[in-house]
Amino acid sequence: MPPELQREPEHRLPLGMTVIDSDAGYDRYIVVGHPDETCGEFPVSGTGKTVADFNEAYDEETSVIQVVAKEALDGNVDDWTRISLADLQSEATAAGLKVYSYPSERLKSTFSHVPNRVETHRDLICYQYARLTHLASTIDHPDQFKGWLLWTKYNELTSGEITMSSALKENQYQLKENLGYCTYCNRESETTFDHIIPRDAGGADDISNMVPACKSCNSSKSNKNIIDWHQEHGFPIDRVVVGKYLKLKWNECEEADLLNQEIPISLRNRWEGLEIARRIDQALTMHPDR
Repeated sequence: MPPELQREPEHRLPLGMTVIDSDAGYDRYIVVGHPDETCGEFPVSGTGKTVADFNEAYDEETSVIQVVAKEALDGNVDDWTRISLADLQSEATAAGLKVYSYPSERLKSTFSHVPNRVETHRDLICYQYARLTHLASTIDHPDQFKGWLLWTKYNELTSGEITMSSALKENQYQLKENLGYCTYCNRESETTFDHIIPRDAGGADDISNMVPACKSCNSSKSNKNIIDWHQEHGFPIDRVVVGKYLKLKWNECEEADLLNQEIPISLRNRWEGLEIARRIDQALTMHPDR
């Protein structure tokens, strides 16, 4: 069993991101705040309770994310996508909109759900890679709305206008972001190299297929598919891992002439709901056209 995850959830749900509250019929919200207090500390205005008091299942140590209903924001705050994200919560409050405070684990990015328009292996790889581009932009430009960027990059990737970067980019990220830490659980630890695609599944024995991992995660993952393993344990997957995995899968599909073949439901389900970890303490810009 891997150690408890040590990556703050807000690292993957930045301000301005559209999220889904699956506990409330998949209503859509916009992230407007990241309070410093945890669920056990953050007071819910007018109730005398904390966020954790509203549900026995809420972990008191979980981070809080504040959101506003997207429909209400669209209808009451003109051109809100042009507002500085740092001012989004105050603008919503000034417009009389209700700000909800939820445990971060209750919310999922809408981008983590695989859209119906993603039909082929090419589409799926390009969509997930476009998510990386979007996350990188929210690190480099944390005060600007960047929701449009994912689909722009997706269209450019699927058309061949731009291509994915070489694995060198992920190796650079790995040195910058994961040195001395397990890439999977983000704990500072003595690490060994783990093969993203297991060698007995055809994975290469070189740095393009390897990341540093603690002994616990390495042992737990074993020869499992890396996406399945993250889904099983509820870990958001590190963007370094995703970048390397997608490039390996692109090469594999290209060699097998599968890029334009329709993806099976099992593969769509494999990615459904998977969050990608966003490291805000180390900022490097990803350029998919280099």
